[in-house]
Amino acid sequence: MRRRQSPPREVTNALALRPRERILASAADASGAWIIATERALYLPERDDGVKGPHHGIPWEEVEHAEWDRESERLRVTQAAPLGERMRSWALRFDPPDQRLLALIRERITASVVVEQHVPLRGDVGVRVIARRPPAAAPGADTDLVWAVAFDEGIDPGDPELLAAAQRALDSVRAEIEP
Repeated sequence: MRRRQSPPREVTNALALRPRERILASAADASGAWIIATERALYLPERDDGVKGPHHGIPWEEVEHAEWDRESERLRVTQAAPLGERMRSWALRFDPPDQRLLALIRERITASVVVEQHVPLRGDVGVRVIARRPPAAAPGADTDLVWAVAFDEGIDPGDPELLAAAQRALDSVRAEIEP
């Protein structure tokens, strides 16, 4: 039996797409909820207690991390958050995975990164300071970058001392890029 390649009209009509925003790839996860990628954002299903709901759009420059786990057939997506706030994440299981969607997600995230620099805070562990450009911006356009800080495993983002050190790291890298 062949799987449907595009989301149903009621799903696409419920998305808050901007004028001329096009769907580039989409796939249903194992539960039947749709994951939709456009040139501007990744739309993930909202779920409360396992119930399918509306979609949450994450602009590509705010996707902190997306990782495909072959063994569990799960896509894990993490949305960047302001420094000191908890990042939202999704774990979506596919059976089978849609390779076109996975490739597009990887390409869009990679294309948004302008700079990524690791700054040690304690020994070798620290933070990654990342600047991303919104995909709607033309190359060379005068567009504000979106800045994020990702903490390494073993670093407590709730620790005020480490949070202050992360802010200094962000300020330092940002000053190098946006003098």
